[in-house]
Amino acid sequence: MSNELRNFLALTYDELEELNLKAKEQRRNRVAIDNIQEERIKYLTDEKRIKAVTVLFSDLEGRLHMLDYDKKFLVKSWDNLTFDGSSIRGFTAQRESDLRLGIDWSAFYWAPADVLGVGKVLVFGEVIDKGGQPYSADIRGVLKGYAESLSKKKGYTLNAANEIEGFLLREPTQSGIITKAASLNTSTPAATIIPCPAIRCAHSSTPRRKCSVPWASKTRRTIRK
Repeated sequence: MSNELRNFLALTYDELEELNLKAKEQRRNRVAIDNIQEERIKYLTDEKRIKAVTVLFSDLEGRLHMLDYDKKFLVKSWDNLTFDGSSIRGFTAQRESDLRLGIDWSAFYWAPADVLGVGKVLVFGEVIDKGGQPYSADIRGVLKGYAESLSKKKGYTLNAANEIEGFLLREPTQSGIITKAASLNTSTPAATIIPCPAIRCAHSSTPRRKCSVPWASKTRRTIRK
């Protein structure tokens, strides 16, 4: 069947911006979740061009996991979704693998069709344990719960955002650790050997103490002797 015969949702970037900013404003104004839930379910029901809903959640290490659901199935069974927790590192053992997945209707997003594909929308899920409580390994859920408690108890608003950082990877060597770092300056060595006792790491039992190795400038992301 050709794509011309399929009527899938494919919004322009202006339309995406308008819809996502409206959803963001609802979160900022703390619109009642029941009202948002009713609005989102009605939207999914009425918008015939949407064929699938991608539900996202993060694991202990912050990796993003995505589960695709048929839209009609999700609309009918959104409050009874389950998944295999043993397949996620750091979640449950195989003998107690089933976990529930709630829907955070306020975290509903429209993504570019040229990236995600046509006919799809995104929504974040909240992992729930067998007792019906937020799952302790769902890092996003833990952060959200903490933010809500600060808002109720002290009136605080917690602003959180992704931060892109460089990574230092240490490998054991006979004389210490080889630290590999991406450097913006090609004249600077990307790997430098430093003595293991300088810092506590997985390859040394030396207690933590002030490191005698001066750090290079933050922009270069490397270590000098």
